[in-house]
Amino acid sequence: VRTGGVVKGIRVDLEHLLPAPRATKAHAKLAGPADFLAYVKRHATENTLVWCDFNPQNYKLKFTAVIDEHAKSAPGWRRHTAELDPLMSAEWKLWKGEWDRKSMPQTPFAEFLQENGTDIASTDESAKAGYPSALQMLTMATNFVMNEERQFKSSVRLQSGGVRLTYVADPDKGTTDEMAMFEKFQIGIPVFHGAGAWAIDARLKYRNNSGKLSFTYELVRPDRVHQAAAEALIDQVRTGLGDVPMLFGACNTTAS
Repeated sequence: VRTGGVVKGIRVDLEHLLPAPRATKAHAKLAGPADFLAYVKRHATENTLVWCDFNPQNYKLKFTAVIDEHAKSAPGWRRHTAELDPLMSAEWKLWKGEWDRKSMPQTPFAEFLQENGTDIASTDESAKAGYPSALQMLTMATNFVMNEERQFKSSVRLQSGGVRLTYVADPDKGTTDEMAMFEKFQIGIPVFHGAGAWAIDARLKYRNNSGKLSFTYELVRPDRVHQAAAEALIDQVRTGLGDVPMLFGACNTTAS
């Protein structure tokens, strides 16, 4: 090298000429627990390890499988990973995320119940606990629409736990009509996409604004349902992994 010259190292990688790559490099993102488990079982080695990153405050959940994890006696490349970031269900986003504790005028609320009536729990257990069926909720919603243009007059709490609403039917004649409103109901929706449904209680409230009613429902402790659904999913993955170990926590990987 002449004076003032620069020595450069040149690396020639001929891996592309080999029949197969020297090592597996992939970062797979799976859509659901069944796909995640299938992928891990397909590629697992004796060093494979699954990390479960679970936040007990907001119940955020994520699984990361490191197929080529470090061994006890030798380092691993940690370049082959699989990830499961469970998606929230559309029903959960609707009932919990969009409309929980949000006020709706009488007719829009009735339409909301009609469009999502299949989410209302109608089991023998819910009936025994005093919750209305989907048909009863639909009937109530229909009555809301029928009384949309009428002025609200008064309400009376019933021994059954419901409320009797009185509307002015004909102001000139002084006649009134009555309808019953449930104070509570129960929905059955999945928390995570593709998972089973969970029962969630809801309180139904109304507000009188110069004779016009607006309605609000409040889900009762949805955080506990979210936590239970997350723990159930964790148990499902842990059981499905079989001999593949799972640790709680997170560990950065060098995925390509």
